[in-house]
Amino acid sequence: MLKKYFVNALVLVGLAVPCAAQVFEPQTIPMPVEEQKAATPQCSGGIVYDSGTFTAGYTIGSGNPGDATLVMKFTLPPGTNRLDQVCACFTRANSAAPPSMSFEAVVYNDDGPGGGPGTFLGSVPATASAIPVAGGFQFYSVNFSGSGIVLPDNVVYVGVRWPGGNIALCGDNSSSTTQRTSYGSGNSGASWASTQSLYASAPPRALGIRLDPTPAATGCTPSATALCLNNNRFRVEATFSTTSGLSGQAQVVKLTDETGYLWFFSSNNVEVVVKVLNACTFNNRYWVYSAGLTDVQVTITVTDTQTGVVKTYNNPQGRPFPPMLDSSAFATCP
Repeated sequence: MLKKYFVNALVLVGLAVPCAAQVFEPQTIPMPVEEQKAATPQCSGGIVYDSGTFTAGYTIGSGNPGDATLVMKFTLPPGTNRLDQVCACFTRANSAAPPSMSFEAVVYNDDGPGGGPGTFLGSVPATASAIPVAGGFQFYSVNFSGSGIVLPDNVVYVGVRWPGGNIALCGDNSSSTTQRTSYGSGNSGASWASTQSLYASAPPRALGIRLDPTPAATGCTPSATALCLNNNRFRVEATFSTTSGLSGQAQVVKLTDETGYLWFFSSNNVEVVVKVLNACTFNNRYWVYSAGLTDVQVTITVTDTQTGVVKTYNNPQGRPFPPMLDSSAFATCP
């Protein structure tokens, strides 16, 4: 089946591609060393596998939306579960090729056959404009900070989906560049083939894909007023106030990895019990349950230090603190 989808793969390597060479069959057109250009530095402070000089352009299909998808395997810093930015480098075969296009930056888990691309984790749409002709290359940045895409672990495939045809993704096949694992698809990720087989005459050692991972959270640091629960991921803090005007921060005591209690006036006087449960295998949520032995005003703040998401729970002045059972508290699994 893959041959059916990849028969129109094209490798563009050259400053200018003659009209006679613009057939969509696998081919390699060498670029003289003096015509190879260094790319612009977007995402240069993040994870960069290319050398900064691109020697080829790689494309699939005939220019229809979604014809081409190329992804590369990234190993991110331990604890990373989100991306801030993805940058993709494009070039076009000649001046007759479209100078702009819509594309998507895509992310896949590495749980496919043989460790290849598997579960689709999400995408972010973007636009590339003023795409330079082959021999010149340009990176285009895609903001992932508000995408909501959560990575299952620190090894994922990241790449782009675009119309393909005479617009190509930059590639580095310099012998000094470390060989990276990458795949291509001509059917929007329904099936994949390695770029080593797709572009056998001049396979890429690294694709023109760079990224900035979101820095891993430092976790919860326990203190007299900060209760750290569930592998020190969740920080529980609280404030209280009385009708007489007495107020302050709750003092905390940890009982188990998931449970602790708060006291306000005396360490012998338990006021509120709080627990944070991992229910990711049940309803893909973390739960927050609390119950009180007080009728003073209480505000409990629970922070997922891994994602920065905050939930607040309030008991008004004069009301006996009821059980608060939030089984949809944090949609931040895993």
